[in-house]
Amino acid sequence: MKPNQPKIPDRLTPVQLHDLLHEEDPFLQNASIIDSRIDGQTIERAQLTNMLIKNSSFQGAILPDLFATDIRFENCDFSNADLTGISIHRVSFHNCKMLGVNFTNARFTDVVFEECICNLSAFVHTKFDKVWFDQCQVKDADFFECKLKNTYFMKCNLDAISFDETPLKGVEINTSQFESMTVSMKELDGCIVSSLQAIQFASMLGLDIQDK
Repeated sequence: MKPNQPKIPDRLTPVQLHDLLHEEDPFLQNASIIDSRIDGQTIERAQLTNMLIKNSSFQGAILPDLFATDIRFENCDFSNADLTGISIHRVSFHNCKMLGVNFTNARFTDVVFEECICNLSAFVHTKFDKVWFDQCQVKDADFFECKLKNTYFMKCNLDAISFDETPLKGVEINTSQFESMTVSMKELDGCIVSSLQAIQFASMLGLDIQDK
């Protein structure tokens, strides 16, 4: 089930991310943001809707309770940003850098991550519905106590990822690769895996597989 695409108008007003810093209730709509930065800045409860954000940087930014809908992010850097409690709907991230991002208590609906680097990010207590990770690096990421509904990892690197206390029923990982993973057999019930991955999981459980 593919996520719904962002609904973005053809005509957008050029603005800068710093425009959010001067608003008591930060809100931007029907706008384009290109080559902008708010590295290390704090903006609480910002609302973004119907926008294109490209070649921009949010490194180390603190954006708690951000609400975003109908946004396309291209070539943006969110490394080490704090996005606790964000809620995003019909949002796509393309070729974005998301190293070590804190997504605790986030909510994702109709979201695509395409060719993004999400290594070491914390998706803790996060809810997913119709979310695609497509050709992403998701190494050492933490999905602790998440709810993954209609969630797909397509051709991703999932090495050393943790799904502790996160049920994987219906989650597709069969086209992705990993050498190790933190997950219990209880949480793996119903996960869609490849035959090679099934052997990997059996080996992780200490089974001695021999064909005669």
